[in-house]
Amino acid sequence: MKTNKVLVIMLSVSLCVLAACLSLFYRSSGCGLGGDFTTGERTIISNNVERVYYLKLPENYNSRTPYPLIFGFHGASGDYTAFTEEYYDLQSVVGEEAILVYPNGLANEAGLTQWNNDIDLILFDDLFRELETHLCFDKSRVFAVGHSAGAGFVHTLGCKRGNVLRAIAPVAGSLLDHKDCIGQVAVMQIQGTNDKAVPLGMIKPSRDYWIAINSCTKENTDAGIDPSCTAYGNCDPQFPVQYCEHTGGHEWPDFASTAMWSFFKSLPFAAPSDKTGDGDVDNLGKGTISFKIHYPANFVGTPSKMALALYPYNTTPPISTAPSYLLNVDVPLGNYTFGEVTEYNNMEINILGLDYGDYTLTVLIYVEGSSYPMPTDGKDYQGLQNITINSNTIAVETPFELDFVQMGF
Repeated sequence: MKTNKVLVIMLSVSLCVLAACLSLFYRSSGCGLGGDFTTGERTIISNNVERVYYLKLPENYNSRTPYPLIFGFHGASGDYTAFTEEYYDLQSVVGEEAILVYPNGLANEAGLTQWNNDIDLILFDDLFRELETHLCFDKSRVFAVGHSAGAGFVHTLGCKRGNVLRAIAPVAGSLLDHKDCIGQVAVMQIQGTNDKAVPLGMIKPSRDYWIAINSCTKENTDAGIDPSCTAYGNCDPQFPVQYCEHTGGHEWPDFASTAMWSFFKSLPFAAPSDKTGDGDVDNLGKGTISFKIHYPANFVGTPSKMALALYPYNTTPPISTAPSYLLNVDVPLGNYTFGEVTEYNNMEINILGLDYGDYTLTVLIYVEGSSYPMPTDGKDYQGLQNITINSNTIAVETPFELDFVQMGF
């Protein structure tokens, strides 16, 4: 009996020593440096633009202690004060246990602060490098959380910067594109069943992608870290996936901050790596669509991007809700001519989690200089048609007629 106790104690001590050694091995280059970084608003030049972020250091910050690092991304039209003024109560939950960083999104032409994947992936890289040089944190414990549009960007970070992040916790947001992901992350996804801005149909494909890529079994579940959370079984041991569904709407629910911080702290060590998950996602939810667009002769601007989305049947402009489902957010524009009809045949779409039935299909054409992913009223173009979906192959014979976007938000 005594021998067993001694072995347990020795094993526990060994694990603690190992964890401490790994923490030292993956500590940032800023560890041990005095530095002049303090809690408060800061700026950084990224992509030749001055960007603003808020840095929250532990009250008794020690430059020799490798802290966890958490990035927080606000929703559309917001800024970092959503975190500092406790609309999201993450700061009070984490306390002095981690370094917190809250960047601000940039305002689009309509004055709406928003996240842009291309620009803000560069911002994330620049900001990470600056913090890595000046602060002491554990590079194996870097996390990202976000709400709404910020949650969508956090999904993107989980895909594109999975070699930097250990885990993500998006609230009320969806992953728009999972092509060319790098690395692997643990995931806690939080969603309200009555969310009208980002409906369940938009986030289920995101959830199912993370389940698949992390080799989890969707049918095999257990209780999660909070009563609202479901933990999926058989995931890669270092990369669990939990989905937390509540009965509210688009808000940051009361349990979210505690659940995500507990989830982050529960994760075993995993070294940052470019290796993606081993789960099979090559044919996950794949389908095709063929359709036609009549580009008006008086089209204003230059088309830059095309997206396909589904809304409830008989939806008409002005549209006052988010799409029910995103089929493809980056359809190749091809060779179009203003004043003529262009055919798009067998374009790839994502129908993961889609229920067959009647919908309004929307073609959205973004114009150079407009915002993305939220379209700009009176600048971008859209076309709508009612369709019935009863298979993974969709064909629309009548050409879409484009007109300026009308949003009813």
